[in-house]
Amino acid sequence: MAVAASAASAHHSFAMFDKEHPVELQGTVKSWEFTNPHSWLVMVVMKNGRPTEINVEGASVLTLVRQGFGLNTFAPGEKLDLVISPLKNGGPGGAFVKATKSDGTVLTESPTPN
Repeated sequence: MAVAASAASAHHSFAMFDKEHPVELQGTVKSWEFTNPHSWLVMVVMKNGRPTEINVEGASVLTLVRQGFGLNTFAPGEKLDLVISPLKNGGPGGAFVKATKSDGTVLTESPTPN
């Protein structure tokens, strides 16, 4: 029981993100980390006329593979329209909701696009 409790507490929740107020962004991929326990997409977006890095947290590799994501899903320099659940503290980041590539491909972590 104690082992299960400590393992559960080691994994954080997505409570820091505001799922009620999604934000749409347009930007360029800086990097894509297809890793566990969570993936990371770093985007450069224009904010107040300046390039700003946005760190976007995504699901685990297994969850993403089930939705068609892979190691090369996003490439540095690629332009994306992105929807995130922003950080509640207003910081430059959020949780991945949906990405639309320039060819029209829509990627989402859920079985049906949000």
